[in-house]
Amino acid sequence: MKNFSIRNWSAKDFASVRKILLETWLNTYTFIPEEDIRFHLEKFYSIEKLQQLSIDPNTSCFIVELDKKPVGWMKLYDNEDQKRFYISSLYVMPAFQGFGIGKKFLEEAKTIARKLKYDRVWLGVMKDNFKALNWYERNNFHFVEEEPFQMGKTTVIHLIGYKLI
Repeated sequence: MKNFSIRNWSAKDFASVRKILLETWLNTYTFIPEEDIRFHLEKFYSIEKLQQLSIDPNTSCFIVELDKKPVGWMKLYDNEDQKRFYISSLYVMPAFQGFGIGKKFLEEAKTIARKLKYDRVWLGVMKDNFKALNWYERNNFHFVEEEPFQMGKTTVIHLIGYKLI
C-alpha cells in the first residue's frame, strides 16, 4: 500500500487541481467531447474561480499527495439551504485509482459532516460514469434523484445520492 497524505488545499495547489481535473475528466468522460470538457474547466475551474472557491465559507477542499505530489482532489460543500452536506467533487488521477484514496476522501468527508451535525453525505455522479457509479454503490451510496448536468454543449444525466454516516 502506498503512503498517501491528505491535507487542506491552498493557492499553491490551483494548477495541480486543474491538472487533476483535466486528466481525470479526459480519461473518464469519454462520452463527452474534449472541447466541452476543456470549456467546463475554463468556465468553472479557472484560477480566478478557484480563488473564489478558496474563500467560500461553505466550501472545503482537500488534496491527497503521494511523495508531496498532488494526485487527488476533493471539494465539500455545506448546502445550508437544502440542509445537505455534499461531496461536490472527488477526483483521483487515473494512475492512482485503486489505492484507497477515494476511501480516504470519503472518511474525511464523513468526519467533517458529523462535526456539522449531518447524518448523511450527498453527491452527484454522471449516470454514464459506470466505474464511479459502481464504486459509490459498493460504498453504500443510494441514488434517489436525477437531474441534467451540462458540460459545455453536452447534457448528461446526473444521479444524486447519499450515504448514511
